[in-house]
Amino acid sequence: MTDAERVLSVLIHDLRTPLGVAHGYLRLIRNDKLPSADERDKALASTQDALARISRLCQEASGFLEETPGPPAGRASASDLAGRVATALAERGITVDGEPAVSGAIAVGTSVERAADAIATLLAIRAGKTAGPVATVHGTPGELRFTCGPADADRTLLSGAEQPFDPWRAAPGLSVALAHRVVVALGGRVWTAGDGLALALSLPRMESGHA
Repeated sequence: MTDAERVLSVLIHDLRTPLGVAHGYLRLIRNDKLPSADERDKALASTQDALARISRLCQEASGFLEETPGPPAGRASASDLAGRVATALAERGITVDGEPAVSGAIAVGTSVERAADAIATLLAIRAGKTAGPVATVHGTPGELRFTCGPADADRTLLSGAEQPFDPWRAAPGLSVALAHRVVVALGGRVWTAGDGLALALSLPRMESGHA
């Protein structure tokens, strides 16, 4: 199955619920089935939320239907990217351990904000599967690496027990698959370890130069 076919399948599935919500509430309003102003306000708010969800799904789908990006172009400070990822994870309630000063640069073909959000989105899918997930930022020679999972995630990942990461099975919807596409387009790699409760990704660092 191609990416376009997967996107269409996910889109058809995920549009059903918000479309049903919007149609249902609008039908109640049109048929005067909601006598109080409070009920009508709640129905309109729910309809607005459903339409916003539809809009987000369409935006995510369009990201896949655009022309596949070419090789990464441009540079971003590795320390800036690591800091933005740490902030995005903290906003999601994930504890960030260690924010080392990371020198050098990362080759990017998108905005630093989009790259950081994509990385945080991937790491955040571990949040619901571990107690008190911790994300660790590593600055190692030749790469900038992030891990998220149980306390021993790093040791497990370094043991070589790597498993392929399937973004289409990791979470419902298109956001994780789209984030994975952004990271891969930057030259990154994503993998899981152990029972799949630990996730890691790495981005290659440029050998020389500053952002």
